[in-house]
Amino acid sequence: MEKLFYKSQKRLGVSSSSVREGEGQVVISGEDMISSLPEPLLCHILSLLTTEQTVRTSVLSSRWRHIWKWVPRLELDSSDFTNDKFCVDFIDKFLTFHEKSCLRDFKLTIDHDVFGGDASLYEPRLGRMNMRKLERFQVDNKFGVFGPSSIDYFRFRTPLTLSLCEALVSLNLHFVSLNDDLESLSLPCLKTMYLEDVVLPSDAAAEALISSSPVLEVLKICLSRYDAVVALRVRSPSLKSFTLRGVGLFFVRGHSSVVIDAPKLEYLSLMEYYQFRSFKITSVAESFKVDIDVEFELMTDCLSRKKIIYNLLNNFSGFKVMTMSWRTLQFINSSHERDPLPKFHGLTRLRVTICLKASSELLPTVLESCPNLKHLTVELFIYRSAVSTRPSTVLPHCLVSSLESVEMESPVTEVATELRLARYFMKNSTTLKKLVLRLKQSSSGEKHRPGVLEQLIDSPRRSSLCQFEVIPTQNAWGPSGSFM
Repeated sequence: MEKLFYKSQKRLGVSSSSVREGEGQVVISGEDMISSLPEPLLCHILSLLTTEQTVRTSVLSSRWRHIWKWVPRLELDSSDFTNDKFCVDFIDKFLTFHEKSCLRDFKLTIDHDVFGGDASLYEPRLGRMNMRKLERFQVDNKFGVFGPSSIDYFRFRTPLTLSLCEALVSLNLHFVSLNDDLESLSLPCLKTMYLEDVVLPSDAAAEALISSSPVLEVLKICLSRYDAVVALRVRSPSLKSFTLRGVGLFFVRGHSSVVIDAPKLEYLSLMEYYQFRSFKITSVAESFKVDIDVEFELMTDCLSRKKIIYNLLNNFSGFKVMTMSWRTLQFINSSHERDPLPKFHGLTRLRVTICLKASSELLPTVLESCPNLKHLTVELFIYRSAVSTRPSTVLPHCLVSSLESVEMESPVTEVATELRLARYFMKNSTTLKKLVLRLKQSSSGEKHRPGVLEQLIDSPRRSSLCQFEVIPTQNAWGPSGSFM
């Protein structure tokens, strides 16, 4: 007790001269500036701490004994309790005290041993919770990481009913199931919604949850392997950022279509396993950007897979900014061998991540689909299992019509693949104004052969306006100051 008190004393600013020890207890005497503050201010100060820390302040003095109960924030982790029942009892007492008060922030992490916990115990208490004045609500059910079987799901899920949420600004849910009564739900202040492995009972429920938030700006959905949503419709007049992550490889259900109607949407991120037969964008903002990092492994039929890829990419043909990952580019390249990709006529800025061994063939193929590209950023990496490819004979139209800047970041390789790629742009681009090569030391410690980099710097450039700059990162220079 004394040790805890002295730590708290130091944090709270109580002077050492005002402290004396009694028999078996610690007594504060003299002036205590912190304790003399009004309770609303003390509650605000304590709201900056975790719930565990605020409870500890109750031992400081009789004045502090109950102040923690008035803090408008509750943050709990069930692993800090002996079992789930004790955690639920604590929540019940705390929320009962706050039934008519001003709780603003609620965060619950449900995390116990998979064989000893029961996440369903939390449903009755959370269902009775007064959410009218709540601003931030988060339930993170860690049981969701266990096992693919339906037995695990029904045992460890947390059913949840959303009631009146007039002040809610942020909603963050993980591995909970929502009841099918969302059509009357109103979230007039909600700006951020994260749904990770949240079980939605129907297409209508998913659409109602999104449309009930008229000022929603950020939406992240990580699809659940258990929900009943087949057609996901994202209609929002205010949404600015949307991230959609697919279900894992072994947990695919019948998700078949996505429709996005969000006139203010500026950023879209597609992640993990892509599983939609239809993907349609009806409206987004003019400044729209898309980041594609998906795998199409789930599509076993080759012909169907090509149609699905085309259906997805065709949505982005008129947009200006795009980012593509290495795994997405691999599938695009394989489908390009027989059927041409859609042209991204509106694309002016592209960022890609490519394996070094495949870059000389894959990159020109991708650029061929971007006839009006102006700015290209390439992140190169070493993938030992990749097979080296022959340089492409394709001369993309953008190299002789529009490409103005290229920025490459690559590890140093002994065979200097990254330098050959830089030379490709210098040799073929007639409109290039700036070429930047950022070189970093590879994990294997590979070095360029002497004079190779100097030869590249002195190489002729098809564009007389081209400025070439090499920027070494840390440890890329040799002891003598020369580039390795």
